[in-house]
Amino acid sequence: MLSALAFIGFSSSAAAKSTDDVCMLNNGDRMTGEIKSLEKGLLKFKSSYMTDAVLLDWPRVTRLESKDHYIIMLTSGKVFTARIQLNASSGESGSFRILTGAASFTAKQIEVLRIRPADQSFWKQLNGTIDYGFSYTSGNSQYQSQLAASATYNGEGYTASSSMSTVFSGQTSGDSTRRNTFGAEYWKLFRQRWFAGGLVELLSSDQQSLDLRTTLGGAIGRNLVQTSRTSLNVFSGVAVTRERYSSIDQPRATNAESLIGLNYSTFRFKSLNIGSRFLVWPSLTDPGRVRMGLNSNLRIELVKDLYWNLNLYENFDSRPPATARRNDLGITTSFGWIF
Repeated sequence: MLSALAFIGFSSSAAAKSTDDVCMLNNGDRMTGEIKSLEKGLLKFKSSYMTDAVLLDWPRVTRLESKDHYIIMLTSGKVFTARIQLNASSGESGSFRILTGAASFTAKQIEVLRIRPADQSFWKQLNGTIDYGFSYTSGNSQYQSQLAASATYNGEGYTASSSMSTVFSGQTSGDSTRRNTFGAEYWKLFRQRWFAGGLVELLSSDQQSLDLRTTLGGAIGRNLVQTSRTSLNVFSGVAVTRERYSSIDQPRATNAESLIGLNYSTFRFKSLNIGSRFLVWPSLTDPGRVRMGLNSNLRIELVKDLYWNLNLYENFDSRPPATARRNDLGITTSFGWIF
């Protein structure tokens, strides 16, 4: 499904847009062209004389004006569809004006988290990644293959995302194991950095003798840290889980669980991304049983839109069936593409 979304997104055409936006840096450089976006502290701007758009350090931008409307998100969680205007003297934080019709609002430049054109199609606002990795050891004929993909859509006041991964490993003359995951989330953004929504997770792991675990949950959370380069949020809620193990004597089981989660991401040096997600699932119907899930990755940009990725994952169950293992731990490396 993610591959199909990406394929359609590549073939989308951009809507006509003004190309007389003004951008000025604190060193006096001035450009006229088109504001593409603001993400992770980098303003993407393209002039007619440029082959490709350039990335500008947002704090060094002292003037920015456009007659077009943009979707603007602040660190407080507020979202506007409006025209933008920034005028700042060198050394000042800057006064960012949000123009919505006859009304206007003012925010500090550092409070502007994201800017996207309001007239972009759904597919143009879809961001994602595709990763693939393969390793082989001749000494024991051991191999491992990994495929992963993710997609995120940042709408006006909400975020929707999905991801999938499959890891296959084995030996030519030995047993093989497979691990498949799928997840989807929807979060509604509120003021003062609060958000609420739901998630769906599917997990199949030969390592834990787990044919399929389906989890459906709802939660409310808050962004504790929200800057252009770093994000930290926590959330809590309840979930229902349906499990089926490969053990013959293990029937299907439905459990109610509470949920505690943490997401952390940071962007450094224009080419380094670090992200981590930690979930704890204390059981409500089976007191004493606790599940935990960890997924962390380090991504280093190699060339434009291509990167190298190191991923660590672990699933822990304090009380699995007698024939199943408690842990499913793995480290993978892969090369990927951002779309």
